[in-house]
Amino acid sequence: MKIYLVILSLIFIACSNPKDTQTEEKVSSPASTPNVPSSNVQKLLRSIMGTGEGLLRGIKFGDAISDVKKKETVELFEEEETHIGYSFDTESLETVDILYEKDQKNHVSGIELDIYMNSDASNDSLKNELINQFTIRYGKPLSDIDIPTWKIKPNGQVNIKVVKNKLDRGLEVRFSQLPKSI
Repeated sequence: MKIYLVILSLIFIACSNPKDTQTEEKVSSPASTPNVPSSNVQKLLRSIMGTGEGLLRGIKFGDAISDVKKKETVELFEEEETHIGYSFDTESLETVDILYEKDQKNHVSGIELDIYMNSDASNDSLKNELINQFTIRYGKPLSDIDIPTWKIKPNGQVNIKVVKNKLDRGLEVRFSQLPKSI
């Protein structure tokens, strides 16, 4: 019986201690802040871009689709005549779809990223990180008004388009080849 009373006393003291309540409030408040830590966005950017080789994830224009299948480490979700698609989700349940477009010789002719973000803040942060990375890599953008676009030498370009509607928010990043001049 004495042990029972001691345990009840300890529980009562623990529940009535105001310092514990303040500590709980301090611990729970940072989780509710809407700011996106830059380390999370940078981690997502590294996951999306891959090793830094090629245009994206070690892939460049002209690579054989069979090589893409060997290099790509995320889930294959579709394989069509015109493209193959890979997808992965982040820890925050954001989704990244990667489409490798095929030419007639079964080589990469373009790459499209569809990135679905959870908030406007995370979307803006990722867009800014992409802009910084592409500017460092490819130089000043050709245009930066609505759809920032960079020239990829010798005959390509990459652009970033913000997508925002009632259902989705995110980014479309498109690596495309320009027609060769005659």
